[in-house]
Amino acid sequence: MPASPRIVRDDAASASPYSADVRASLLRQYGSFTQAYAVAFQPGLRYFGDTRGFIAYRMVGRTAFVLADPLCPPAYSRDLLRLFVSRFKDPCFMQVSRRTAEILASLDFTVNEMGTEACIDLSTHTFAGRKYRTFRLAANRAAAKGYVTRECTVAEVGEGEIKAVSAGWRRTRTIKSREISFLNRPIVFDDEPDVRKFFMFEPSGRLIALAFFDPVYEAGRVVGYLTAFRRHLPDADPLINYAITSHAIETFRAEGRKWLFLGLSPLADIEDKEFRHNRITRRGFRFIYKNSLFNRYIFPFQGIAAHKREYGARTEQTYFAFNTLPALPRLIKALWVTRLI
Repeated sequence: MPASPRIVRDDAASASPYSADVRASLLRQYGSFTQAYAVAFQPGLRYFGDTRGFIAYRMVGRTAFVLADPLCPPAYSRDLLRLFVSRFKDPCFMQVSRRTAEILASLDFTVNEMGTEACIDLSTHTFAGRKYRTFRLAANRAAAKGYVTRECTVAEVGEGEIKAVSAGWRRTRTIKSREISFLNRPIVFDDEPDVRKFFMFEPSGRLIALAFFDPVYEAGRVVGYLTAFRRHLPDADPLINYAITSHAIETFRAEGRKWLFLGLSPLADIEDKEFRHNRITRRGFRFIYKNSLFNRYIFPFQGIAAHKREYGARTEQTYFAFNTLPALPRLIKALWVTRLI
């Protein structure tokens, strides 16, 4: 029987029991899920774990919101989750995998579906066929206009230009005053280990679009990427995101990478047929997803899901789990921790 983990608890908001090097080492070994890079490096997270791995979380009042799966060997996930649940009396898990959801269900959590993650198999994906005509059109238009896509360092492009594109894109969003957080790590205007950064330029050399991709690991090597950020100037061709993503896909495929993850479609395709779920949470998620005013003025859930379906990727459901009632305060806090409100 393996020895019980020796737990290191982070009880101070500014403290961390893990150096960046330790987190990076664990990430390379066990960071096989889409949010692994964010779990390891998103600012403002606390950590709970031992020398073999950790859980990343953020406190909202007395509720501990956990981001995604534990970053640890799969064999230790159950032990680590049980220790976390014994330490925090009001835990709430967001965007966890089915495997983690099964463990939490066995620990008497209610488990609701939270939305799908889309994944492209780079070994078989092709842009041929009618359903990908938008991608071909985008690439052809970019070429006809003389746009050039390059993978560059931040120093080569210039931090000021990158920030200008990001700020221009922000002005077109429904939420203009702040970045979505927690489920989306903040954009970093600097080079980062293993993060791939592509930039598109006009013939004049002006930067008009960018796309950043977080690494996904398997046994110490990068096997795929998550589409973390895609931003462009408001006056750019509306199809430019398709063109820059197509370029990245072809680059990753040529390198022999396995996967490109498109990220979460929050609250999409929820059925709640597999686990004991909370009905209030189910109704709340469905109302938010379908409500036209929420989609128009706060966050475009339906638009994001529709865009990702255009890639023809396979999807996997993610889960939202908690064990403390009533449900409504957890839903409000979940909107708060993600900065949707």
